[in-house]
Amino acid sequence: MKLLIIIFFLLSTFMTFSPAAENYDTRAFRILTKLCKSCHGTPFYMAKQVDDDDWEFYFETEGKLEKIHKNKPKGLSSLKSSLFKQHKKRLEKFLVNNSKFSGKVHGCDANFCGTHH
Repeated sequence: MKLLIIIFFLLSTFMTFSPAAENYDTRAFRILTKLCKSCHGTPFYMAKQVDDDDWEFYFETEGKLEKIHKNKPKGLSSLKSSLFKQHKKRLEKFLVNNSKFSGKVHGCDANFCGTHH
């Protein structure tokens, strides 16, 4: 009986900590790093620059992102890339979930440490 209780406790502890280990979309993080980091810094730093309503407005208003990046050829090429087009909704969700007033503060993990850009 004692062994059963210990196993249950260890299993429940493991189940509690595993979702906390990765609470953001690492695929979106890597895509934003590849496409946007050179101008905007790390994806979390980039996301914190505006609030969730602004991110939704930028992504859902046709041509808004292109207009913002019109004088930046590297930015325009990133927006026109197939990688951006395929994952546009995923990227929007990442930026909204990690935006200015989201209340999320990420520390160091295997993908990200600090806000150096």
